[in-house]
Amino acid sequence: MEKLRQVFINNLKHFRKERNVRQLDLALEIGKSSNYINSIENGKYFPSPETIEQIASFLQIEPMQLFDRNGCTENLVRNKPKEYADELSEKLYNRLKSDLHKAIKNDIQEIFGQ
Repeated sequence: MEKLRQVFINNLKHFRKERNVRQLDLALEIGKSSNYINSIENGKYFPSPETIEQIASFLQIEPMQLFDRNGCTENLVRNKPKEYADELSEKLYNRLKSDLHKAIKNDIQEIFGQ
């Protein structure tokens, strides 16, 4: 099982990038240096509970989301590879089924001129 610190790092990077927030932006918002945020994301430092709350608030998430082993794709792939593969397969199957249905419908309409 993946260590909690790595789960936190993966989720922090995920939510920060998902919201198009640079390390510098996050650092300025919470009153820290960009080197500090970089050190957190590289596993050198771990933030205090207060800093975690500030980070979560700025990213508009609950603090616990930063510790969710299923909080981002990287964590899902590492912790539940089979479930993740099954979920992706199901999504792909449904997408292909829908696209194929539309293509067949369009071909039939072209053939019969409707």
